[in-house]
Amino acid sequence: MSVKSSFFILTMLTFLIAIAVESFILMDERQNVNVMAEQNAKEIVQGFKQLLVLKSDPFKKQAMDYAAWNDLANFTETKDQQWADDNLKGSSIQFGISGFYILDSAKKVIFTEADKPFLETVTTLLPPNLLDTSSDEVLHFFTKTTQNVVEFYVAPIHRIDEKVSSDVLAKGFVVIAKHWDEAFLEELSGYGIAEAGLSAIKNDHDYMTVHEIPLQGIQSEKVGTLYLHIHNRMSEVLDHYGAKDMKLTIAHTVILMIVFALLIAKFISIPLHDITIALNAKSKEPLRRYLLKENEYGAIATALCESFDNKDELEYFNKNLEKKIQEEVENSRLKDRMLFQQAKLAALGEMLNNIAHQWRQPLNNISVVINKIFLDSKAQKLTPESLEEEIKKLRVVIQSMSKTIDDFKEFFLADTEKVTFSLHQCIEESIRITDGGMANRNIVFHIDCPPEIMVYGFKKELSHILLVLINNAKEAIIEQHIQAGEITIKGYEQEHYLILEVSDNGGGVDEAQLPHIFDPFFTTKDPKRGSGVGLYMSKQIVEQSMQGSINASNENGGLFVTIVLPRNEA
Repeated sequence: MSVKSSFFILTMLTFLIAIAVESFILMDERQNVNVMAEQNAKEIVQGFKQLLVLKSDPFKKQAMDYAAWNDLANFTETKDQQWADDNLKGSSIQFGISGFYILDSAKKVIFTEADKPFLETVTTLLPPNLLDTSSDEVLHFFTKTTQNVVEFYVAPIHRIDEKVSSDVLAKGFVVIAKHWDEAFLEELSGYGIAEAGLSAIKNDHDYMTVHEIPLQGIQSEKVGTLYLHIHNRMSEVLDHYGAKDMKLTIAHTVILMIVFALLIAKFISIPLHDITIALNAKSKEPLRRYLLKENEYGAIATALCESFDNKDELEYFNKNLEKKIQEEVENSRLKDRMLFQQAKLAALGEMLNNIAHQWRQPLNNISVVINKIFLDSKAQKLTPESLEEEIKKLRVVIQSMSKTIDDFKEFFLADTEKVTFSLHQCIEESIRITDGGMANRNIVFHIDCPPEIMVYGFKKELSHILLVLINNAKEAIIEQHIQAGEITIKGYEQEHYLILEVSDNGGGVDEAQLPHIFDPFFTTKDPKRGSGVGLYMSKQIVEQSMQGSINASNENGGLFVTIVLPRNEA
């Protein structure tokens, strides 16, 4: 094989290997993104299940409140329709339900209120023979009809000072029905978690995944399926940019191979031919003439002159190279933004639990005030002054609930510009956001931060980092079954820096795993409870956005995280 052929084949193999390596890297990234998207979809499904619980809990509570009403127990015996019209009529509209029914102890319907004709006869949807008057259990089940699915809550009626048992039978049953019509399904989809439907949408591409949530009937049989359609946008974006990058690489490779073939023919094949003639003739004349006039050095000099003439072409290639680098940087930023969004979605389920906890007591207070107004009214003890006083109490509770929603809404709003804010206040707000998850856990916070320390930057970014560290500390304490859990947050100034320290007594992290806790997709938790992006995104925010540093170590029986930030002033 000649030298020129060997050189040409080696060049082709080099380019083909480069294409193969890039293809392998793209496939590896695609696999990693698919794993991340699958984990994200599982977390979305769990968040949607919690959303369904939050949506249906008011119906259950309403059924239980009615079931423990003494006047309603009397009605099941007297069947006074005038009382029912005065006290029960309009309940379905007031509480946003589709059907409201009262059955007596013989399981006969004695009051009906429904907003749809097919719901007016509840016995066609609910088998009365399956209701047990000796059980105090509140039944929750679904029924399949030609008009989609109907959700039911059935509570046994009893006097408030009695408990239903085999000795004290229920006076009847309160039945609350919620029709899962198209409007309700659109409302569920409107939360942006997933597109919900009672039938699966035909999957015409690889970027839509369908997850099923079974709906159980009164005997735990499957009567329907709620389908969640989740769009895998991460894989779609990666494939789009990966295909563009691969096409560009192949085009560059083909152009370079053609250029190399021409250069080999001109600067290697022809000179080697002349030198071969001189060697075969064993004459120095052809070699001397070649060296003096048209030797390889002259060819190199000619190539250099041509390189200057081709300056515009080189600038064109350089410009394309800069453009490619910018595209790669933008792709990297896009991946980080997607990871940051996943980290917030992963916290969404816990945020909903926190809201539910912080609302539970105010809702109980509202119920107590309303019952007091009702009882005073029945006893003719209600005066305008007492009514105004109770209404003031309701307004205070409602304003507190509204403030809770505002706190959580503010947390998820993105910062638009840097501001000067109090570090102590930022720490308190982050703790308040997680307060619902801390209740009944015996976890105590210690804040050691002077109120005069001010920070100039993006407040929501620092709040997000604190939320990740607090949640990790909380989960470590709970997992290790620490009876007296403690989380300490300390902030202080040191020369030109701000130091923020977060520590706990949750047992720390294994020394072998400690150097990797800030790596992407690395987690010490169960894969169902963590994706490994929280600490990674926190490190990216501290180092890239805040120009600081973050480190972790095991100290005093727990994890000790130190954040060092420069003291930037507005």
